[in-house]
Amino acid sequence: MRFWDYLKSKAPVLLLNGAALLVLFLFLLLLDTMGTAVILIAVVWILVLAAYLAVDFLLRRKYFLELLSILDELDQKYLIAEIAKPGRRLEDRVYWEVLRRSNKSVIETIHRLENSQKEYKEYIESWIHEVKSPITAAHLICENRKDETAARMLPELDAIENEVEKVLYYARMEQVDRDYLIHPVNLRETVLSVIRTEKRHLIQCGMQIDLDMEEEMVSTDEKWVEFMIKQIFSNSMKYRRETGPRLTIRAEKGKKQKSLVIEDNGCGIAPEDLGRIFDKGFTGKNGRMTGSRATGMGLYLCRRLCEKLGIGISCESEPGQFTRMILTFPDSDFNRLTEDSPLAESR
Repeated sequence: MRFWDYLKSKAPVLLLNGAALLVLFLFLLLLDTMGTAVILIAVVWILVLAAYLAVDFLLRRKYFLELLSILDELDQKYLIAEIAKPGRRLEDRVYWEVLRRSNKSVIETIHRLENSQKEYKEYIESWIHEVKSPITAAHLICENRKDETAARMLPELDAIENEVEKVLYYARMEQVDRDYLIHPVNLRETVLSVIRTEKRHLIQCGMQIDLDMEEEMVSTDEKWVEFMIKQIFSNSMKYRRETGPRLTIRAEKGKKQKSLVIEDNGCGIAPEDLGRIFDKGFTGKNGRMTGSRATGMGLYLCRRLCEKLGIGISCESEPGQFTRMILTFPDSDFNRLTEDSPLAESR
């Protein structure tokens, strides 16, 4: 709050005082009052007005600074009326009451939306668990039938299960902190687990796997990391080359980090699309070529989950040559303790 802005807001008061002082000055002159007395009255008038404006400015400035300080400290800004005290002026108290009623309405609306969203998420999670049962049953039926139709159905059931899993992770994404456990995880075993889970689809796509990594320990939650690796595998299979598709998986050690690198030799990503592949719903040129198979949600979920888990994710690509996805895990005391243990040395 600047003094000049304050004076501009007081323009009507200043003009009224100026007009009153001019009328008084003319009236005293008509009464043949001494010039010295007239000047003295004018000076006293101006000094009193200036003192009033200065004190009022300082008090108003202090009040608004305290208000802004309270606002800055609040995580939920709309609660300002519940925390701040009303001012000493009548108009301040009226404004505070208006703000309080408005905020109360906002808070009630937010609570209704939160409850509605919570109920919707609970329904989605319940529906997902229910729909998994017939999918599992269909898997068993197809696995017990050794014919061509069953063999063709299994990859489609895998695709349905993957999409259902994405919906579940999307519904739980805002509550990751309640559903994960950070602990030492063997990154190689996590990758192998995903390969075993996706082996049927990998075989159908003719995808060759080159796993060039030893046992590496990172601090994370393997369930969420497995989901992200599945999405990367899914994209590699979806945008594979027609002949000789290959996935190369390796681990890289940095100074204070470890990286999981998953590289394919597929169609690659156009340079203009590379910066947007983690955006929600973005499919790019490759997605438009595959039609309805691309939803643009897989990598978006990976990025959001990485943000929650403190994992870095990046992509490098050359159209027609390769796509390289990199998951970077920060170093931690868990990793060092595990690697320095006698069991690690025996390996």
